[in-house]
This record gives sequence, C-alpha cells and structure tokens, in this order.
Amino acid sequence: MNARKAALVLAASLLVPGLAWAATPARRIALVVGANLAGADRVPLRWAVADAERIAALLTEMGGVAPADCIVLREPTRRALLDGLAVVRGRAGEPRVGDGRTEVVVYYSGHADEQGLLLGRETFSYRELKDAMHGLSADVGIGILDACASGVITRLKGGRLQPGFLTDESMQMKGYAFLTSSSENEAAQESERIKGSYFTHALLTGLRGAADATGDGRVTLNEAYQYAFNETLSQTTATQGGAQHPSYDIRMAGTGDVVITDVRETSCTIVLGPEFDGRFYVRNAKRVLVAELYKPAGRTVELGLEPGRYDIHYEQEPQLLDTTVSLVDGDRKALERDAFRPVKRAATQGRGADEEAEAEPKGLFMDGRTRVECFGGFTDSYVGVETGGTRLEAGGGQGGMAFAHWIREDVALDFQLLATEIDVITVEGVPFESTETRGSFGLLFGARYYFPKATFGGTFRPYAAAALGPISEYFAYSDDYRTEVRNNSTRFGGQLGGGVDFQLGRLFSLGVRLGVTFRDGYDPSFGTAFGFGFAWGKGRTRE
Repeated sequence: MNARKAALVLAASLLVPGLAWAATPARRIALVVGANLAGADRVPLRWAVADAERIAALLTEMGGVAPADCIVLREPTRRALLDGLAVVRGRAGEPRVGDGRTEVVVYYSGHADEQGLLLGRETFSYRELKDAMHGLSADVGIGILDACASGVITRLKGGRLQPGFLTDESMQMKGYAFLTSSSENEAAQESERIKGSYFTHALLTGLRGAADATGDGRVTLNEAYQYAFNETLSQTTATQGGAQHPSYDIRMAGTGDVVITDVRETSCTIVLGPEFDGRFYVRNAKRVLVAELYKPAGRTVELGLEPGRYDIHYEQEPQLLDTTVSLVDGDRKALERDAFRPVKRAATQGRGADEEAEAEPKGLFMDGRTRVECFGGFTDSYVGVETGGTRLEAGGGQGGMAFAHWIREDVALDFQLLATEIDVITVEGVPFESTETRGSFGLLFGARYYFPKATFGGTFRPYAAAALGPISEYFAYSDDYRTEVRNNSTRFGGQLGGGVDFQLGRLFSLGVRLGVTFRDGYDPSFGTAFGFGFAWGKGRTRE
C-alpha cells in the first residue's frame, strides 16, 4: 500500500513549481515518467515516452533542474517506479543550504482511467497519489498528469476550474498543485502531426516562453497552465476525440507564484516582435515540431531554444511564409519580417472531424488499423501444348492472403499465406486422363515500410517489404483411378520486394505486389500479384 502511494506521489509531483532563483536559493528534483504500454486490452500509445523525454530535456535546459537531479523512467515496472520515488524522497530530505527551498517535479505521460494511473497491469489510484504528495519533504510539489480521465484527481478534494491563481510575485508559496491534461470524463489525445500529445506539446511551447504573458522572461505556473489550457482546447475542438479541457487543483499557502522556467537562462533565444500577428511553427533540423504558437500583434514573445538550425513557418492569412535560423550558444536573434519568404501551401484535407487528417493523405488513416488482403498473379509463368497425346502445361501462378497491422502510420506488421510457383500439367489420351499440380506453400511473417507521405502524398502509397518463414513444396496427382497428395519437403525461405497501395477510402484498397521469393536449395523466382484489401479498427487516442 505504501509503495502504491509512493509511486503515485511520483507521478503526481511533476513539474515542480517555481524556481525562486532571484529570491531564494532552490534545489529542484524531477522525476519524469513515460509509459506507452498498459494492459493487453489497451492500445499502445506512440508518443508518451517521447513526451516525457522532451519534458526532461526542457527541465534541465531551462527549468532549474541539474542533470543529476532529473530521473527519467521509460516503461517502468511498479518496482522501478517505487525505486525512483525513493531516490526522489531521499534527495528531498537531504539537508538544505541556508534558507534554501526544495521543490519536487514529477511528470507522468501514459495510460490512465477513472480509477488511477495504469502501469502495465497495475493501477495507482488518484487518492493514493494525492495522499503520497503530502508525504514529500519539499516546500513545493506539482504533479502534471498527461493521461485520459486524469482530471478526476482535481475533484477529490474540491478542486475546481478558475480563471487564475497564484498571482503575487513574491514567490513564498508552499504546498502542492496538480495539473492534468483532461477532465475526469475526457480522453487525452495524441497527434501524428506533432508527434506527441496536444497537452504536453502546448505545455512545452508555453514553457519555452510563449506563455510569458507579462514579458518578464519568466514563465510561472499560472501562465503555463493558462497557455496549455487555451492551446489544448483550441487544437482538440474539432478532433474525433472531442474538446479536451485541462484542469488543476491548487493546495498552497503563502503568497506568490511559482516560476517554472526562465527564458533568460537558455543558451539561445529567438524574438518575435510586436509587428507579427499570426501563428508560428518552429521545427528543428530533424523536422520535429518543437514549438507552435499564436502570437498576437503588439506583444513580444521570446522563445528559448537549444543551439541548432530551425525552420520557422509564419502563417498570416492568406499567406504562408518561411525562414531559416541558425543558433549557436549565446545567440539572441530577433526575427525580421523581411527575412520571411512566401511558400506554397501543401495540399491537405481541411480541418474537420479529425485533427489528424490535416497532416495525413486524403483517405489514409491506417495507424492502429488491421487489413486483410487477397491477391493473385504470376511468377516465372509459362504455357505449353503438345499434340498427339495432347499434353497441356501451365505454370507460374501465385496467390494468397495477407493480414497487415499498422503499428504506426508508416510501418505495418505482415503475415502472409502464400502459394507460389503453381504448375498444372494435364495429359489427355490413352489409357486415361491425368492431372498433376505442384508448387510451394509458405507461412511468412514480416513487415512493410511505407515511404514518406510528403513525397508521394494522396492515396498512392508505395512501400518496401520483407518476410521470412517456412515454405513447403507439395505435389498432387489425380486420374480416373487414384488421387495422391504429398509434401515433398519444407525449407526456410522468404520474400523481398514491395508494392503500392491505392486507397479507395478508409476501409477499402487495391494493391500491386512485386517480389522475389527464395528458399534454401532453389533458385529465386520473381512474381507480380494484384489484389484488394478490407481494413477495420480505429485510430489511437491517449487512454
């Protein structure tokens, strides 16, 4: 029981409140947890661990957490989480320097339900989490939970949504706070476009400086929450999961607000001046979206970034503009309007029932779906006819069925039932008519990689594929007197190749498959097949 409380405490204490750098020396200790997996009945998440890693990087970069005091747990077991929490509790209880403060930061990204956080097959209840928060030897503790139904925790002791909190700047607060990505009856949603959850993405952008409403270079807990609330709600209003409302519960005594990040402490900064009025998208050299914000006219926004090269899109209706910025340690660059150049908008589906559709090719939403495919074609084909005894031969057919499951939009696992190199020989004449059929039958397991949508777009999706497994050679003979079927041999083999999918909708597709089939002791054979497929299943939401 104590272990469960401790673990919940951990997940709950995330994003520790305030850095009181200027007023009181503080030590901030962070425990950051990411878990894509839960029980067998839960669809794995894609970006929970990545979100946790991004939060950890930001806390050490500009959140006042020393690298040695930032503990990151990926797919933790219950025991690992308890061990991590024990380390945090021990460090929080160490002697302090002078009048220094200790602050505990805990972030959890993963599965949850109405009862609590889900770690594998185990559950940490929200009640246990809140109780555990009270046991920390820290001046301030803040838990940030990015999971479905996490808002339940803000209702346990009367927490309620309010327009704001902790507005004094004297920074003398003590207590705890919980920020959650959704209310008690809502799903917390992930996005393929941003490669993460809407809530954590908004929170990260806000902590980099977009949430600094006062322009003093510091982002407080209040500013971060308000920014994350507005952005998350705006981005999820038209998604299939529906509007997502972050919430919070505050239990603090004293006066002041807690500073979470200080933009002035970062090694590099870009400045968006008051003349800009529109939405900005900042991507790093790996094309990862690191910040997204709407900047109103008349306000200056400073974004703290790591050294590197950034591509910045500025959306000012009806134009889309672009510029590139390279930053080194110590840079503070103010973007100029003249530095942006017009770019063409990519053809996309307009914002509608699914936010994810904005970044996906029309008709293609395969992540998390399963498809059954039937196909048939030719491999090393030939046809022969003899006179006299009338011998007819036809060979080189292939066919089969495949089951594909998409574990991400560009990767599918593939199981094939493959019949190949089918030869049929029919002999008509004296003393009787006979038919021989021989070929190979394989059970192959492999994977497909679909090439980037940005390159091929639309409903036309080329892919490369590979599969391995046993391939058996069979022989069947029949005439007027007997029928014989036998398996001559079974050997290890496989198939290399690829194909093209033509999406006719979210459920139906046509396809062309090309591949080389090989097996031990035989020459490779090249084949072509055509087929159709039917898919089922839903896209992913964070649960």
